[in-house]
Amino acid sequence: MDMEQIPLFLDKFVLLNDAATALSELRFADARVLLADYRNLYPDNREDVEEKSRIVGFLEEQLAALPHSHPERPRLLFQIWRSFESFCSALAHNARMPEKLRRRFFQLIAAAVEEAAWPDDFLLAGDIPVGYIYIQTGEYERAIRSLQTCLLSIRESAPLFGYLGDAWWSCGNKAAARQCYFEAGLIAPCAIDWLHLRDEELQELLKLLPEEYSWAPSLAGEWLPACAYIRGIFKPKMIRMLEELRAFTEGYRELQKACRCNPDPVLAARIFTKGVVLCDNEPFLRAIRGIDFTDIRREMKSASPVLFAEYMKALAKRWRI
Repeated sequence: MDMEQIPLFLDKFVLLNDAATALSELRFADARVLLADYRNLYPDNREDVEEKSRIVGFLEEQLAALPHSHPERPRLLFQIWRSFESFCSALAHNARMPEKLRRRFFQLIAAAVEEAAWPDDFLLAGDIPVGYIYIQTGEYERAIRSLQTCLLSIRESAPLFGYLGDAWWSCGNKAAARQCYFEAGLIAPCAIDWLHLRDEELQELLKLLPEEYSWAPSLAGEWLPACAYIRGIFKPKMIRMLEELRAFTEGYRELQKACRCNPDPVLAARIFTKGVVLCDNEPFLRAIRGIDFTDIRREMKSASPVLFAEYMKALAKRWRI
Protein backbone atom coordinates (compact mmCIF):
# COMPACT_ATOMS: atom_id res chain seq x y z
CA MET A 1 0.00 0.00 0.00
CA ASP A 2 1.27 3.51 -0.88
CA MET A 3 2.34 5.21 2.39
CA GLU A 4 0.75 8.48 1.21
CA GLN A 5 -2.66 6.77 1.19
CA ILE A 6 -2.54 5.55 4.79
CA PRO A 7 -3.73 8.77 6.50
CA LEU A 8 -6.65 9.06 4.05
CA PHE A 9 -7.58 5.40 4.59
CA LEU A 10 -7.52 5.85 8.36
CA ASP A 11 -9.50 9.12 8.19
CA LYS A 12 -12.21 7.34 6.25
CA PHE A 13 -12.86 4.83 8.99
CA VAL A 14 -12.27 7.27 11.84
CA LEU A 15 -15.02 9.46 10.38
CA LEU A 16 -17.43 6.52 10.15
CA ASN A 17 -16.54 5.29 13.63
CA ASP A 18 -17.06 8.78 15.05
CA ALA A 19 -20.51 8.83 13.45
CA ALA A 20 -21.33 5.43 14.98
CA THR A 21 -20.13 6.63 18.39
CA ALA A 22 -22.25 9.76 18.18
CA LEU A 23 -25.26 7.65 17.25
CA SER A 24 -24.68 5.19 20.12
CA GLU A 25 -24.58 8.18 22.50
CA LEU A 26 -27.78 9.58 20.95
CA ARG A 27 -25.99 12.72 19.74
CA PHE A 28 -28.10 12.91 16.62
CA ALA A 29 -26.92 16.29 15.32
CA ASP A 30 -23.27 15.19 15.46
CA ALA A 31 -24.09 11.82 13.88
CA ARG A 32 -26.01 13.48 11.05
CA VAL A 33 -23.12 15.84 10.21
CA LEU A 34 -20.49 13.09 10.35
CA LEU A 35 -22.54 10.78 8.14
CA ALA A 36 -23.13 13.57 5.65
CA ASP A 37 -19.38 14.35 5.56
CA TYR A 38 -18.59 10.67 5.01
CA ARG A 39 -21.18 10.37 2.24
CA ASN A 40 -19.76 13.43 0.45
CA LEU A 41 -16.15 12.31 0.75
CA TYR A 42 -16.57 8.59 0.15
CA PRO A 43 -19.39 7.53 -2.19
CA ASP A 44 -18.77 3.81 -1.54
CA ASN A 45 -20.55 1.92 1.25
CA ARG A 46 -23.55 4.12 0.53
CA GLU A 47 -26.24 1.65 1.61
CA ASP A 48 -24.82 1.25 5.11
CA VAL A 49 -24.44 5.01 5.54
CA GLU A 50 -27.96 5.63 4.25
CA GLU A 51 -29.33 3.13 6.75
CA LYS A 52 -27.52 4.84 9.61
CA SER A 53 -28.90 8.18 8.44
CA ARG A 54 -32.42 6.71 8.44
CA ILE A 55 -31.86 5.45 12.00
CA VAL A 56 -30.81 8.95 13.08
CA GLY A 57 -33.90 10.44 11.46
CA PHE A 58 -36.23 7.82 12.96
CA LEU A 59 -35.02 8.27 16.53
CA GLU A 60 -34.70 12.03 16.29
CA GLU A 61 -38.23 12.40 15.02
CA GLN A 62 -39.74 9.99 17.54
CA LEU A 63 -37.99 11.51 20.55
CA ALA A 64 -38.71 15.09 19.48
CA ALA A 65 -42.44 14.33 19.52
CA LEU A 66 -42.40 13.26 23.18
CA PRO A 67 -43.37 15.64 25.99
CA HIS A 68 -40.35 16.46 28.14
CA SER A 69 -42.20 15.98 31.39
CA HIS A 70 -45.11 13.57 31.53
CA PRO A 71 -46.05 10.72 33.92
CA GLU A 72 -46.36 8.35 30.95
CA ARG A 73 -43.00 9.33 29.42
CA PRO A 74 -41.28 6.05 30.51
CA ARG A 75 -43.93 3.97 28.74
CA LEU A 76 -43.82 6.19 25.66
CA LEU A 77 -40.04 5.85 25.50
CA PHE A 78 -40.33 2.09 25.80
CA GLN A 79 -42.84 2.07 22.95
CA ILE A 80 -40.33 3.98 20.83
CA TRP A 81 -37.69 1.41 21.72
CA ARG A 82 -39.94 -1.44 20.59
CA SER A 83 -40.69 0.41 17.34
CA PHE A 84 -36.98 1.03 16.87
CA GLU A 85 -36.20 -2.69 17.25
CA SER A 86 -38.83 -3.47 14.64
CA PHE A 87 -37.50 -0.73 12.35
CA CYS A 88 -33.94 -2.08 12.51
CA SER A 89 -34.96 -5.71 12.00
CA ALA A 90 -35.67 -4.95 8.33
CA LEU A 91 -32.29 -3.31 7.68
CA ALA A 92 -29.61 -5.09 5.68
CA HIS A 93 -26.52 -3.69 7.41
CA ASN A 94 -27.70 -2.36 10.77
CA ALA A 95 -30.13 -4.95 12.12
CA ARG A 96 -28.03 -5.19 15.30
CA MET A 97 -27.97 -1.46 15.94
CA PRO A 98 -30.41 -1.74 18.92
CA GLU A 99 -27.76 -3.68 20.85
CA LYS A 100 -25.31 -0.82 20.39
CA LEU A 101 -27.82 1.78 21.58
CA ARG A 102 -29.55 -0.30 24.25
CA ARG A 103 -27.78 0.92 27.40
CA ARG A 104 -27.87 4.60 26.49
CA PHE A 105 -31.53 4.48 25.45
CA PHE A 106 -32.57 2.69 28.62
CA GLN A 107 -30.70 5.31 30.62
CA LEU A 108 -33.18 7.76 29.10
CA ILE A 109 -36.06 5.55 30.27
CA ALA A 110 -34.52 5.21 33.75
CA ALA A 111 -34.21 8.99 34.03
CA ALA A 112 -37.86 9.34 33.02
CA VAL A 113 -38.87 6.78 35.68
CA GLU A 114 -36.99 8.75 38.32
CA GLU A 115 -38.60 12.02 37.23
CA ALA A 116 -42.08 10.47 37.22
CA ALA A 117 -41.38 8.81 40.59
CA TRP A 118 -42.72 5.46 39.43
CA PRO A 119 -42.83 2.74 42.13
CA ASP A 120 -41.14 -0.61 41.54
CA ASP A 121 -44.40 -2.43 40.79
CA PHE A 122 -45.25 -0.21 37.79
CA LEU A 123 -45.13 -2.02 34.45
CA LEU A 124 -43.74 -0.51 31.27
CA ALA A 125 -45.81 -2.80 29.06
CA GLY A 126 -47.35 -6.23 29.60
CA ASP A 127 -45.07 -8.04 32.05
CA ILE A 128 -42.11 -5.64 31.67
CA PRO A 129 -41.38 -4.18 35.15
CA VAL A 130 -39.36 -1.15 36.17
CA GLY A 131 -36.54 -3.47 37.28
CA TYR A 132 -36.07 -4.60 33.68
CA ILE A 133 -34.83 -1.10 32.86
CA TYR A 134 -31.98 -1.38 35.34
CA ILE A 135 -30.89 -4.73 33.89
CA GLN A 136 -30.52 -2.99 30.52
CA THR A 137 -28.51 -0.12 32.03
CA GLY A 138 -26.19 -2.53 33.86
CA GLU A 139 -27.38 -1.52 37.34
CA TYR A 140 -27.90 -5.10 38.46
CA GLU A 141 -28.07 -4.65 42.23
CA ARG A 142 -30.64 -1.92 41.78
CA ALA A 143 -32.55 -4.21 39.41
CA ILE A 144 -32.61 -6.95 42.06
CA ARG A 145 -34.02 -4.61 44.71
CA SER A 146 -36.65 -3.30 42.31
CA LEU A 147 -37.72 -6.75 41.07
CA GLN A 148 -37.89 -8.20 44.58
CA THR A 149 -40.14 -5.33 45.63
CA CYS A 150 -42.30 -5.85 42.55
CA LEU A 151 -42.70 -9.56 43.35
CA LEU A 152 -44.25 -8.67 46.70
CA SER A 153 -47.31 -7.33 44.87
CA ILE A 154 -47.17 -9.45 41.68
CA ARG A 155 -46.16 -12.83 43.05
CA GLU A 156 -47.22 -15.32 40.37
CA SER A 157 -45.32 -13.85 37.44
CA ALA A 158 -42.98 -16.05 35.44
CA PRO A 159 -41.43 -13.11 33.51
CA LEU A 160 -40.64 -11.29 36.78
CA PHE A 161 -38.80 -14.31 38.17
CA GLY A 162 -37.02 -14.66 34.83
CA TYR A 163 -35.80 -11.06 34.94
CA LEU A 164 -34.75 -11.46 38.57
CA GLY A 165 -32.76 -14.51 37.52
CA ASP A 166 -31.04 -12.44 34.82
CA ALA A 167 -30.14 -9.78 37.37
CA TRP A 168 -28.67 -12.31 39.83
CA TRP A 169 -26.77 -14.01 37.00
CA SER A 170 -25.28 -10.68 35.93
CA CYS A 171 -24.17 -10.10 39.53
CA GLY A 172 -22.36 -13.44 39.48
CA ASN A 173 -24.77 -15.33 41.76
CA LYS A 174 -25.53 -18.40 39.62
CA ALA A 175 -27.31 -20.30 42.39
CA ALA A 176 -29.79 -17.49 43.08
CA ALA A 177 -30.33 -16.97 39.36
CA ARG A 178 -31.19 -20.61 38.76
CA GLN A 179 -33.52 -20.65 41.72
CA CYS A 180 -35.41 -17.76 40.11
CA TYR A 181 -35.41 -19.43 36.70
CA PHE A 182 -36.89 -22.58 38.22
CA GLU A 183 -39.57 -20.57 40.04
CA ALA A 184 -40.44 -18.98 36.71
CA GLY A 185 -40.69 -22.44 35.14
CA LEU A 186 -43.02 -23.65 37.88
CA ILE A 187 -45.42 -20.79 37.19
CA ALA A 188 -45.61 -20.65 33.38
CA PRO A 189 -42.72 -21.96 31.24
CA CYS A 190 -44.39 -20.68 28.06
CA ALA A 191 -44.21 -17.10 29.37
CA ILE A 192 -40.40 -17.16 29.53
CA ASP A 193 -38.06 -16.37 26.67
CA TRP A 194 -35.65 -19.18 27.53
CA LEU A 195 -33.34 -18.46 24.58
CA HIS A 196 -32.58 -14.98 25.92
CA LEU A 197 -31.93 -15.93 29.54
CA ARG A 198 -28.35 -15.30 30.55
CA ASP A 199 -27.78 -18.94 31.57
CA GLU A 200 -26.04 -20.46 28.55
CA GLU A 201 -26.30 -24.02 29.93
CA LEU A 202 -30.10 -23.71 29.98
CA GLN A 203 -30.05 -22.34 26.44
CA GLU A 204 -27.96 -25.27 25.22
CA LEU A 205 -30.22 -27.80 26.94
CA LEU A 206 -33.28 -26.22 25.34
CA LYS A 207 -31.70 -26.66 21.89
CA LEU A 208 -31.00 -30.34 22.57
CA LEU A 209 -34.40 -31.38 23.94
CA PRO A 210 -36.43 -31.46 20.67
CA GLU A 211 -34.01 -33.94 19.13
CA GLU A 212 -33.49 -36.02 22.29
CA TYR A 213 -37.19 -36.51 23.02
CA SER A 214 -38.83 -35.75 19.65
CA TRP A 215 -40.63 -32.76 21.11
CA ALA A 216 -41.76 -29.70 19.21
CA PRO A 217 -39.64 -26.65 20.20
CA SER A 218 -42.61 -25.06 21.98
CA LEU A 219 -43.19 -28.20 24.05
CA ALA A 220 -39.47 -28.46 24.82
CA GLY A 221 -39.76 -25.14 26.62
CA GLU A 222 -42.49 -26.60 28.84
CA TRP A 223 -40.33 -29.60 29.72
CA LEU A 224 -37.11 -27.63 30.18
CA PRO A 225 -37.60 -26.97 33.95
CA ALA A 226 -38.12 -30.67 34.70
CA CYS A 227 -35.21 -31.75 32.49
CA ALA A 228 -32.88 -29.16 34.04
CA TYR A 229 -34.02 -30.27 37.50
CA ILE A 230 -33.33 -33.95 36.78
CA ARG A 231 -29.89 -33.15 35.32
CA GLY A 232 -28.87 -31.12 38.35
CA ILE A 233 -28.88 -27.70 36.72
CA PHE A 234 -31.70 -26.73 39.05
CA LYS A 235 -31.28 -27.75 42.69
CA PRO A 236 -34.07 -29.44 44.70
CA LYS A 237 -36.74 -27.03 45.87
CA MET A 238 -37.34 -27.67 49.55
CA ILE A 239 -40.54 -26.24 51.02
CA ARG A 240 -40.39 -25.74 54.78
CA MET A 241 -43.41 -23.51 55.40
CA LEU A 242 -46.67 -25.45 55.79
CA GLU A 243 -48.79 -22.74 54.14
CA GLU A 244 -46.46 -22.61 51.16
CA LEU A 245 -46.62 -26.40 50.81
CA ARG A 246 -50.42 -26.31 50.98
CA ALA A 247 -50.58 -23.64 48.28
CA PHE A 248 -48.14 -25.59 46.09
CA THR A 249 -50.15 -28.79 46.57
CA GLU A 250 -53.38 -27.00 45.70
CA GLY A 251 -51.83 -25.79 42.46
CA TYR A 252 -50.84 -29.38 41.67
CA ARG A 253 -54.38 -30.59 42.29
CA GLU A 254 -55.83 -27.93 40.00
CA LEU A 255 -53.49 -29.09 37.24
CA GLN A 256 -54.59 -32.68 37.82
CA LYS A 257 -58.25 -31.75 37.44
CA ALA A 258 -57.60 -29.70 34.32
CA CYS A 259 -55.58 -32.48 32.70
CA ARG A 260 -58.18 -35.14 33.49
CA CYS A 261 -60.90 -33.02 31.92
CA ASN A 262 -58.81 -32.19 28.88
CA PRO A 263 -55.57 -34.19 28.44
CA ASP A 264 -52.92 -31.83 27.16
CA PRO A 265 -49.13 -32.30 26.68
CA VAL A 266 -48.44 -28.85 28.13
CA LEU A 267 -50.35 -29.65 31.33
CA ALA A 268 -48.61 -33.05 31.49
CA ALA A 269 -45.22 -31.30 31.49
CA ARG A 270 -46.30 -28.98 34.29
CA ILE A 271 -47.75 -31.84 36.37
CA PHE A 272 -44.45 -33.70 36.02
CA THR A 273 -42.39 -30.69 37.12
CA LYS A 274 -44.58 -29.97 40.14
CA GLY A 275 -44.58 -33.70 40.92
CA VAL A 276 -40.78 -33.71 41.11
CA VAL A 277 -40.91 -30.93 43.69
CA LEU A 278 -43.59 -32.70 45.74
CA CYS A 279 -41.58 -35.92 45.71
CA ASP A 280 -38.55 -34.08 47.05
CA ASN A 281 -40.75 -32.80 49.87
CA GLU A 282 -42.39 -36.19 50.55
CA PRO A 283 -41.62 -36.25 54.33
CA PHE A 284 -43.66 -33.05 54.77
CA LEU A 285 -46.58 -34.19 52.61
CA ARG A 286 -47.93 -36.16 55.54
CA ALA A 287 -49.18 -32.87 56.94
CA ILE A 288 -51.35 -32.34 53.83
CA ARG A 289 -54.60 -34.27 53.58
CA GLY A 290 -55.73 -35.81 50.32
CA ILE A 291 -52.32 -36.02 48.65
CA ASP A 292 -50.79 -39.40 47.90
CA PHE A 293 -47.07 -39.83 47.22
CA THR A 294 -47.61 -42.99 45.12
CA ASP A 295 -50.25 -41.23 43.05
CA ILE A 296 -47.87 -38.37 42.34
CA ARG A 297 -45.28 -40.74 40.92
CA ARG A 298 -47.93 -42.55 38.89
CA GLU A 299 -48.94 -39.22 37.33
CA MET A 300 -45.31 -38.42 36.53
CA LYS A 301 -44.76 -41.78 34.86
CA SER A 302 -47.95 -41.36 32.85
CA ALA A 303 -46.84 -37.89 31.72
CA SER A 304 -43.47 -39.15 30.43
CA PRO A 305 -42.26 -42.71 31.04
CA VAL A 306 -38.84 -41.92 29.57
CA LEU A 307 -38.26 -38.84 31.70
CA PHE A 308 -39.63 -40.62 34.77
CA ALA A 309 -37.02 -43.35 34.33
CA GLU A 310 -34.31 -40.68 34.12
CA TYR A 311 -35.71 -39.07 37.26
CA MET A 312 -35.53 -42.36 39.18
CA LYS A 313 -31.92 -42.87 38.05
CA ALA A 314 -31.05 -39.34 39.17
CA LEU A 315 -32.66 -40.04 42.57
CA ALA A 316 -30.67 -43.26 42.97
CA LYS A 317 -27.46 -41.39 42.16
CA ARG A 318 -28.34 -38.65 44.67
CA TRP A 319 -28.97 -41.24 47.41
CA ARG A 320 -25.61 -42.93 46.72
CA ILE A 321 -23.86 -39.59 47.10
